Amino acid sequence: MEIIELRFKYTEAEYVSAYRKYFLTQRRPIFMMVLAPGVLVIGIYFLLSGSDVALTVAFIATGALLFGLLISSSILSPGQRFREDPRFKGEYLLRFSDRGIEFHTNEIDSKVSWRLYKEAVETKDFFLLSNGAALLSVIPKRAFANAEQEKEFKQMLDANV
Repeated sequence: MEIIELRFKYTEAEYVSAYRKYFLTQRRPIFMMVLAPGVLVIGIYFLLSGSDVALTVAFIATGALLFGLLISSSILSPGQRFREDPRFKGEYLLRFSDRGIEFHTNEIDSKVSWRLYKEAVETKDFFLLSNGAALLSVIPKRAFANAEQEKEFKQMLDANV
């Protein structure tokens, strides 16, 4: 049984980048990115055409709220989460095998089954592992010792996720 061991420490910039990349792979944010300006444009149209004030305010407020949620969840929250969560301060030691993943940090000592993960997304800089609803693990590609180790990891992902 092959074991792949990685040691790394996250930087805020890479965690935020990984989170945003994951965020943009999801359907709900893309839907909201289309819906928010649409609702706002309808509200502005009602405003300019002198339509019902309550309807105009409702559309403009809803569009602004959707934009606020998008900005908060994609721009503000990831950095704040990184700065406030002590798990991101120290070094990670991860061991991947066919049995699962071992996480070791100053705050974490756990073994996780591959069954926890439903989706793996590969970007230029990361492997993003999620349960289909939330981003659970960010694996920076810089943590791999060489291209061969990264290739073995991809094969492990393909076999288990």
